[in-house]
Amino acid sequence: MTLEIAVQDVDGAIIALEEGADRIELCMALGATGGVTPSFGLIQSCAHVGVPQGVQALIRPRGGAFVFDAGELHVMAVDVRSAILAGASGVVIGALKPDGTIDVAAAEQLADEARAEAERCNRRVQITFHRAFDVVPDQFAALDTLIELGYTRVLTSGGEPTAPQALDRLCDLVAHAAGRIQIEAGGGVTIPSIPALRATGVDAVHMSAKTTIPSPGGPGGGGADARIEKTDRSAVRAAVAAMR
Repeated sequence: MTLEIAVQDVDGAIIALEEGADRIELCMALGATGGVTPSFGLIQSCAHVGVPQGVQALIRPRGGAFVFDAGELHVMAVDVRSAILAGASGVVIGALKPDGTIDVAAAEQLADEARAEAERCNRRVQITFHRAFDVVPDQFAALDTLIELGYTRVLTSGGEPTAPQALDRLCDLVAHAAGRIQIEAGGGVTIPSIPALRATGVDAVHMSAKTTIPSPGGPGGGGADARIEKTDRSAVRAAVAAMR
């Protein structure tokens, strides 16, 4: 079973490697927005760290709803290719229609962009559908759609605010997936909750393991009381131990 740590900088990638995590999801502004697309330079730098299963780059142009217009989808398509070019081993993507169902055309286009760039770079790519999955009206139908589109995995809290609140649903999703797509539990994961999540049979557990530290800034920099998010080494170490 795989442990994935969400990180936002090179230091976080290094901590994940040194403490024994399997892979990282890379994003920016996690606490403020739920995560947006990291820069080319950040992806490339983290890819060079050498986390065993590599960097999964989140592709999301903004916070807020997962319904994207044509302009936003164009940016996402470019970012998908850029992420693979920068060295990401996978992308974390998702798009919905206004009725909450998966935007199949967008999901297919973004996956195709990732595969095309990976082929051009002579590499394989993993494609994860992110927690937009948690607001779809029928998760089992959505899972079937993602299987048909060839997605590698889905990151989900089982439709609840946190994954530990959805143990039964996670079990059901694992059973429905039947090995055709990976189920990765994420959202509100704590160290004490990891054994129960493992018991559901999910393929992976995802957690942010983040803390905040003071980082005073000037005008436009958050002010004298500003704080920034960093990966908590002790939390990653404890998560690795709990997974084992």
